[in-house]
Amino acid sequence: MDALAKKAHFLRRASFGATIEELNSSISISELLNKWLNSRENAPVPNLGVVEKNGKLRRDQTLKFSDWLINQTIYAKNPLQEKVVNFWRDHFVVSAKKVGLPHSLADYDSRLRTYALGDFRELLWSVTTSPAMLSYLDNGQNRSGKINENFSREVMELFTLGRGQYSEKDIQEGARALTGWAIKPNLLSVPEALFLPRRHDQGIKTYLGKTGNLNTEDVVDILANHPSTARTIARKLWSVFAYPNPEPNVVDRLAKVYKQSDRNIKSLVSAIFSSPELYSTKAYRSLLKTPIYFMIGSIRQLEIQADSLKVLGSLKAMGEVFYNAPTVKGFAQGKAWLTAPSLLTRLNLAQQMTQNYGDNGGFNYDPKELTTKDLVALLLDGNTESSIVDALKGLSPRDATALILSSPTYQLA
Repeated sequence: MDALAKKAHFLRRASFGATIEELNSSISISELLNKWLNSRENAPVPNLGVVEKNGKLRRDQTLKFSDWLINQTIYAKNPLQEKVVNFWRDHFVVSAKKVGLPHSLADYDSRLRTYALGDFRELLWSVTTSPAMLSYLDNGQNRSGKINENFSREVMELFTLGRGQYSEKDIQEGARALTGWAIKPNLLSVPEALFLPRRHDQGIKTYLGKTGNLNTEDVVDILANHPSTARTIARKLWSVFAYPNPEPNVVDRLAKVYKQSDRNIKSLVSAIFSSPELYSTKAYRSLLKTPIYFMIGSIRQLEIQADSLKVLGSLKAMGEVFYNAPTVKGFAQGKAWLTAPSLLTRLNLAQQMTQNYGDNGGFNYDPKELTTKDLVALLLDGNTESSIVDALKGLSPRDATALILSSPTYQLA
C-alpha cells in the first residue's frame, strides 16, 4: 500500500472518506489521529423547543433533529468522533418508532457524544438511565412485584458480555437489581428519568457471582468491569474500524488496553488505529459501505451541497436511517446490504448526486477543477482496474464521478 492509498484508507476508516484537501495536505496520519482523538469540541444537539402535542408540529421537531444529525455527520470538524458516536448508536440501539419523542432522542444522542470516547462505565450508566433506553427496553416499567427482564437480558447479550456468558438466573437477578426507574413526562422538554426507592426490589440478589442488595449502579459496575465486556467491545470496535472476525490475539491485545486504561474508549480506538493489521491487505477495502456511509461519504468527499430531506428520503429507500434500526440488534452489516432495492438506489443516487439538479433535485455538485486523475486519486486511491480507467476516458467530470460512485470498488471502505 503506497502513501496515498494508506492515507485514503485511514480516512475511510477514521472518517467517511477523504476530501481532496485532506488527501493532499501535509498532515500525517498520526497527527490527524492525535488531533481528532484529543479534540475537545463536542457539537451540542439542537434545542427542539417545547414538546408539541400537535402531530404536524411534532413531526417538524423530528425533522429538525434528523436534519441536524445528517448535517452534523457530513460537516463535522471531528469526523472520527462522529464515526464513534454512530458506532454507539448501532451498539446501544434505541428506536424512534418506540421512543417517539424527538426530545428523548436528542438527549440520548447528547449522552452518546459526551461519553463516546470516555470511560465505558460512564457511557453504560448514562445509556442505562436515559429516558430513551428506559422506554425502548422497558426498564422504566420494571419494578418490585412486576419484574420486566427485557433490558436485563439485552444489556448482557448485546451491550456487554455477549451470548453464552450469563445464565437465565443472571437475567432474573439482574432484572431485580435494575428495578425502581420511572419516566416522568416533561411538557416543556426532555422527560425525566427518576429512581423511586419504593419501586426497587430491596432483597438480596446474586448476579454474575456477586451477592448483596444490588442496584443499577452495581449492575453497571459489574458489567463494565467484566472480562467478557472488554472482549465484546474490543471485537465490535475492531470489526467496524478494521475488518470482521478479528483474530483472538488481536482481541486479547485490545481487551488488555481496555482493562489497563480503566475502560477508556479513546485508548482503545487509538490502539486500533495504531495497529499494523489495520493497514494490511486483509483490511484494505474489506468493509462494504453501509447506506449511511455511502451517501454521507460521497457528499463529504465531493463537497456536494445536499438537501437534508432528500438525503433522508434516500437513506430510507436504502434501509438505514439514524435511530430506526429494525431490531435491538441494530442494522445489518456486510453483505446483508447487497439487496436489489438498495443497490438500485445507490446506482440512481450516483447519477442524482453528480448531475447538478440543484434545488429541484436536492443536490448541487461542482467538480471545479477536478480532473479524471484527481477523481481516481480521491475516490479510488489512484489504483483501479484498467477497464474502469478506459471507461472514464472522454467522459465529463460529472459523468466520470457518477461512474466511479457506481463502481464495485467504491462500495468498499
